[in-house]
Amino acid sequence: MSRHFPALRGVAIILVVINHSITLGLQFARNQGIFVPSWQKYLLIPIKEVGIFAVPLFLFLAASYFVYAAQGKSLKEMFGLIPKNFLYIAVPYLVWSLVFYLVVFLIFGESNSVIGYAKSLLVGYPNNFIPLLIFFTFFAPILIWLSRRLPLLIFGFFIAYQALLVVLLRPDLFGNLLPAWTAVLAPPIIRLPLALWGVFYPLGIIYGLYSDKIKKFLSPKNSAIIFLISLSMFALSASTQLGFANFPLIEIITPLFGLVWLISLKREHIPFVRFFERIGKRSYGLYLTNLIILNILLFLILRSGLRQFMAFQPLIVLLIASATVLIPLIGMEWVEKNRGRSTYRLLFG
Repeated sequence: MSRHFPALRGVAIILVVINHSITLGLQFARNQGIFVPSWQKYLLIPIKEVGIFAVPLFLFLAASYFVYAAQGKSLKEMFGLIPKNFLYIAVPYLVWSLVFYLVVFLIFGESNSVIGYAKSLLVGYPNNFIPLLIFFTFFAPILIWLSRRLPLLIFGFFIAYQALLVVLLRPDLFGNLLPAWTAVLAPPIIRLPLALWGVFYPLGIIYGLYSDKIKKFLSPKNSAIIFLISLSMFALSASTQLGFANFPLIEIITPLFGLVWLISLKREHIPFVRFFERIGKRSYGLYLTNLIILNILLFLILRSGLRQFMAFQPLIVLLIASATVLIPLIGMEWVEKNRGRSTYRLLFG
């Protein structure tokens, strides 16, 4: 296990919070008819776009940690790891999803039927990568077993399968290239997350098994090349979001190169590393609570005397993003200290 991975989890959740803060801040302002100058959008949208690296990083790290826990274990013993992993993913997901549904009902009057809420939970609304994480958690032992024997084949398969799903789900870009029967290859519930992020959990497993060999490949020279490629692709992705370019699939490709560069870092290369490690320990809880906190904060700003500040989105983003990290972080640390690790894990994973 690489020494900088705990900090990378912290980086990932900060990227999520910033992405959601900018997205919701602009959305609230637009819905209220508040004019936001164009220069703010040109500033904030490229920053928001950095969030495309967050979920790939979460999936990669989750897989790497599973491999670490599975060291020296047989296939049967690896399956024995699944129930506890599933419990600490699913129970917090259920708890905080229900809290989110309550919050949006109280704030926006948004309601659904019992079946509707069940469907929302099943497909991952609003935490859209959790069903994919659960899927891979159940298949992780098999993926590890296969990757120990055929790592390149497993990596190639998921790259090809993800590309296939993209073609199936984007007929607006590719037309009907594939015969109709291939639609059965896009599984319900997780077809979109798989098309966006399908390769990253298997990549995390392969890295966990072959980290020494991969680290040798990621020499300073190769890392610099990968960084420049990632930076160029990210610039293209941000330009597409701003309307200056038109490469809609670049958001799917860019995170792969960016993630490879991130895993080449060393712990001492990460600024504020102890802070990122601190929040990295709480990353799952922060992920599950961030949309709840953001919606409440933005609602309170609009209902208070601070409404005029919504026109200055950089300030709003800075305030709500900071609060969205610090408020639940303090709460989670209090729960762990005063209610014990078991209660903490059931609530926050």
